[in-house]
Amino acid sequence: MRHSAWIAGAGMLGAAFLLGILSAAPLPAYAKGAPRADVLEHCSWNRPGADPFMGDVVAAVDRYPDIAPQVREQLKARMRARQYDEIVVISRDAIRGKGNYAARISDMHFGPGRVCRNVTRSGWSEQMQERGLVYCVQGACILVPTVCRNVSRITQAAVAGPRGAGAGGLPGGGAPGG
Repeated sequence: MRHSAWIAGAGMLGAAFLLGILSAAPLPAYAKGAPRADVLEHCSWNRPGADPFMGDVVAAVDRYPDIAPQVREQLKARMRARQYDEIVVISRDAIRGKGNYAARISDMHFGPGRVCRNVTRSGWSEQMQERGLVYCVQGACILVPTVCRNVSRITQAAVAGPRGAGAGGLPGGGAPGG
């Protein structure tokens, strides 16, 4: 009987010690309430709508820390109010709308918390098209395709100058890196 009391006491002491150690350990990001995301460097978006974004579309903008906080807040306010700049047509090789946009789609949020840094549409046929809402504030643009609610980034493309001239229509001008 004495041994069982001693064993029970030692067990409780061990449990208390373990609990104390665990309470001092830092919490993982998902336990702190921060959005958890698996980040992929490259992926193909060949089946739009197959793995739609399941998170909060507006809150996903906060995962772009290089966008200034005040710009992120303006983007989020416009997204909450559904005040998009335009509806664009996304095709394999272009993003077309009233504005000029580069064809590249990046940092796409999809599925249950995944993000793809570089998105390709190379598996699309020339005829394939999807539509998306574009929100731009101070040069930062968010694209939300209507088929899947995936939140992603696009960039505004520079308007081409007069034929034969460089950037700004000045001879010899051009973009850095050619």
